[in-house]
Amino acid sequence: MYNTAGIGLRVRIEKLVYGGAGLARTDGGVVFVGRVLPGELVDVEVVDRKKDYARARLEAVVEPCEDRREPLCPNFATAGCCGWSHIAYARQIALKESIVREALRRHGKVEWDAAIDTVTGPEREYRIRARFHVVDGDPGPRLGFLEEGTRHVVPVTGCAALAPELNRFIAEANASLSERPLRGADEVRAVASPDTGQVGASFHRGRERVSWNRRDPRTRVRGIEYRLRADGFFQPNRFLLEPMMAAVADAVADAKTVLDLFCGGAFFSLPVARAGANVTGVDRRSVANASWNARHNEIRGVEFVKAPAWAYLRKTRAAPDAVILDPPRPGAGKNVVRRVAALSPARVVYVSCNPTTFAPEARILIDSGYRLASLRFVDQFPGTPHIETIAVFER
Repeated sequence: MYNTAGIGLRVRIEKLVYGGAGLARTDGGVVFVGRVLPGELVDVEVVDRKKDYARARLEAVVEPCEDRREPLCPNFATAGCCGWSHIAYARQIALKESIVREALRRHGKVEWDAAIDTVTGPEREYRIRARFHVVDGDPGPRLGFLEEGTRHVVPVTGCAALAPELNRFIAEANASLSERPLRGADEVRAVASPDTGQVGASFHRGRERVSWNRRDPRTRVRGIEYRLRADGFFQPNRFLLEPMMAAVADAVADAKTVLDLFCGGAFFSLPVARAGANVTGVDRRSVANASWNARHNEIRGVEFVKAPAWAYLRKTRAAPDAVILDPPRPGAGKNVVRRVAALSPARVVYVSCNPTTFAPEARILIDSGYRLASLRFVDQFPGTPHIETIAVFER
């Protein structure tokens, strides 16, 4: 392996790996580099060396791939928001499906040769949630994103992924960051309603929090109105809200009792309960918004428990017909998945945003007597390497 950073290399990219980087093999070891495509010959500079690999910065593309295009996002070269926007969209989909299959095989010893159903939408202006950082600048503080792989904040004026309302919000927020009570904020979280365009935001200064609007935005999905909280979780792609909801709700349509772990604001709990199932939603964060959404829509047959999933599962005597898992990127956790399997539901629907943590947990379900019945890829984040899947396991 290379002794120091700063070494210039010419390498051939073998493939893209989860996280978006290209992998090249050299006499000195494996090198990872961003903003590339498989098959490309590129000049790179090593910037970081680890024990068994190195990371490099792209300097020049010597032989470009035919699927390389002009990046859609103005921040492509500076911030880490749209690191795949230089790749033709059809190739993005093919690459992500390949990464899903490899992750299952490598991390879960699961061979999935069947089709992967794919759900896609527009490439631009899809994202209704964003998290910004604040950087001092001229003439004053500005919203920005973290430069990929660093803690350096890059000021932005817009992003190809953000809904128009959030792009307009950037300029509005910048104009107010120097004024009280927003002065000194170091992080800003924002959410926009795809129905009304209203933006809700929270400005954070250490533990202090200031709201942008007094009334939270709302949006309606399949007849259910949800309150959107800047500090809460909600599915981010405005074009795929209905397909996401339908895929999960339809998968448990025949269940009479459903356990929804990591339920957030009850995005999946409410349509399932409205269809007639008795639903218990569990989340370690506040479930006040989930409860509000249920009351506001007059949906009964659903209750919410504030608790970590593992703590709830350790004590519950429930015997649900189906379990929905929608954990954050680190995954549900092996203990949680084992406890879910021990409940013996007929069906487990696992919504994952990280195939490398999903794969070993899929292996646990399979070893517990479940079979992977279907696998769907939902491209929630076009122009980025992020991958969302919906897997249905059955006994």
